[in-house]
Amino acid sequence: ALRRTIFTHALYSFKDDNGYINLKIDVVDGRKKPITTFSNRDSAKQFMHKAVETYSLCQKLAGIYNTKGSCFNYSIKTCHGACINKEEAESYNERVLELIEKNSYSGQNLAIIDRGREIDERSVIYIKNGIFYGVGFFDLNYQINHPEVLESLITPMQNNRDTQHIIQSYLRKNKRLKILRL
Repeated sequence: ALRRTIFTHALYSFKDDNGYINLKIDVVDGRKKPITTFSNRDSAKQFMHKAVETYSLCQKLAGIYNTKGSCFNYSIKTCHGACINKEEAESYNERVLELIEKNSYSGQNLAIIDRGREIDERSVIYIKNGIFYGVGFFDLNYQINHPEVLESLITPMQNNRDTQHIIQSYLRKNKRLKILRL
């Protein structure tokens, strides 16, 4: 067994009084459900800076710019003004939810497909109802669009916080993965 967890920080979300979904990087807390986890604070911060840029999020609401007024990105026109209630909470929250859905597999059925051990083989990580189910390998000529077919190929494995962290960081780092939503 591991002596210490391999991830120390996590991304959490909460709604503020104005109805905006805020994001916050914090030390892992077993009582809260994280969106995703990180091995250290620096990788978490890097992720947040990239997310702010990719999804046009507000630095203040993403927890990376502490201010009473507007965030810096608002002054350079890359933030739509959620920090000062200029942007509708609903449209801002849509972008935050897109980020959350892309970085959390909670409640989803996914097959994460990558290269196999040989050229004509693929590997698959199966997530069932948001829980890591197991891994397997299949030949290229296999059709895996049904959970029943997929489950017959999978070696069931234990789901825990460490496996979830490893899978989430694997998803973040490998952009060429094929992800099937089942």
